[in-house]
Amino acid sequence: MNLMSIEAVSRSDKGLVREINEDNLATLPEFGLVVLADGMGGHNSGEVASQVAVETMASYLMPVLASVGEAPLEEAVVAANDTIFATIEEESQFNGMATTVVLGVFGEQTLRYAHVGDSRLYCYSDGQLGLLTRDHSMIQELVNQGMFENTEEAREAGVQNNVLTRGLGVDQQVEVDIAEIEIKTGDLYLFCSDGLSNMVSDGVMEELLAATDEDIESTADKLLALALENGGLDNVSLVLVRPQFD
Repeated sequence: MNLMSIEAVSRSDKGLVREINEDNLATLPEFGLVVLADGMGGHNSGEVASQVAVETMASYLMPVLASVGEAPLEEAVVAANDTIFATIEEESQFNGMATTVVLGVFGEQTLRYAHVGDSRLYCYSDGQLGLLTRDHSMIQELVNQGMFENTEEAREAGVQNNVLTRGLGVDQQVEVDIAEIEIKTGDLYLFCSDGLSNMVSDGVMEELLAATDEDIESTADKLLALALENGGLDNVSLVLVRPQFD
């Protein structure tokens, strides 16, 4: 596929509680590529896992995208998982490190994306914000099984929302969710770690994206500021993307 030019702005902050930032991200507009990873809380060296994941996926995809424009997303994620396990085998102090990931490649007419864990991808289109990914978490599994109507109801019932069912570095064989959607003029895309989605509601995010003019930098700043104002309980990372149509 032919690649699309994108305008992408990113923000990352350790938040107000965590001592270090375990998130990592990469935006490569010339390749239409966005990668974001969130080192899994409670796991050793999450910041190393997220860095290994982002660097591995970016280096895996760049030469392929440059030559043929294809986006072997699942292979890139599997390669990152393999590299994390290889790093653990070589350096025992990293035993137990793990990370989530969400990534996307913007083609001429379509966005192909993949994710593992609870880092998210949203699309703001035609005045509405939609969540393109579905969290790989225990709370989401309970919703999927019909035990609760939605995650808000599950949280009110006392279900913790930070228990993940998938991640890179968790199992040798990783299951990757892959999807593709059509890109439309005026769309905005938001990649983020749960440090944003847990601190800022989808409704508020929709309002901010609806108010976005030509300056997506300002919108990115406002999203980060709100996450911090609402507690900043986790690392906060986001990439806001506007596709550039000729």
